[in-house]
Amino acid sequence: MNVSKVTDPTQIPEWRAIGRECALVRHLIGSGVTALGVANYADKRGEYYTAFFGLSVGLERLVKLILVADYAISNGGKMPQESVVRSFGHKLVALVDAAEEIAVRRQLKVGYTRPQSPISTKIVEALDSFADARRGRYANFLALDNPNLGTEEPINKWWGEVAELILRERYYGTKGEQRVKKNAEMVDAMLGNSAFVLFTNETGDTMRDVLTSSIRSGQSTYVQKFGRYYTLLVVRWLASIFYALSNDACYGNGVHAFAGAYEYFQTYTVEDHFLKTRKKWPLT
Repeated sequence: MNVSKVTDPTQIPEWRAIGRECALVRHLIGSGVTALGVANYADKRGEYYTAFFGLSVGLERLVKLILVADYAISNGGKMPQESVVRSFGHKLVALVDAAEEIAVRRQLKVGYTRPQSPISTKIVEALDSFADARRGRYANFLALDNPNLGTEEPINKWWGEVAELILRERYYGTKGEQRVKKNAEMVDAMLGNSAFVLFTNETGDTMRDVLTSSIRSGQSTYVQKFGRYYTLLVVRWLASIFYALSNDACYGNGVHAFAGAYEYFQTYTVEDHFLKTRKKWPLT
């Protein structure tokens, strides 16, 4: 079928498949960044894993939508076979680089540039590591047999490589740090002699006193907010590439399977203020 001659895209099976995939990716990413904004060492440790699963898969599949659109444009509207999609691989760092290469090669007018912050770079690397079964998704099971794999535990890795960068840039030496310590000292003065505390933080250290736990809770609020923000910067950039490329595919090259596909990700192409303050994603 010559898709360029089809006037009603809703009758194209490929259009329906692209729509289903876009809907899936939109909500995978949304659940991931929402979970990042609430994950902590205490009662919401599992939210870290929700975030890692949603984001590692969601970002991978968002880039693959970009690669599919690029393939269709290059092949006269023909969609890639399953073997071609499989050849794209699963390495998130390489996939993100491939998306940037497409944007440059096709000279797309992308509304946002690739985030250059070391934090955003480390976030992509951490998610890439999580997607690796041995280093990420199954690290807990593998550690049962080989405890030395503990350093690859995803939450430990996230705190050591991402959270610490956030704290260095946004927390240490600031008035915010002074406020957290002051509040922790007040809580410790009220409860320190009567409360029993036993928590394990993200890096595996045991916390047995109110002061230490309270300070960690204060730090977590910064990591939650800015972990979400710096992740959304990557999402926004990739969504902008897909926006430009899917429009080019449909309206510039007659690949009607991508008609309106950009609408699924408009929720992520918003100003920094929304990325920093909105806690539930995708936006409605």
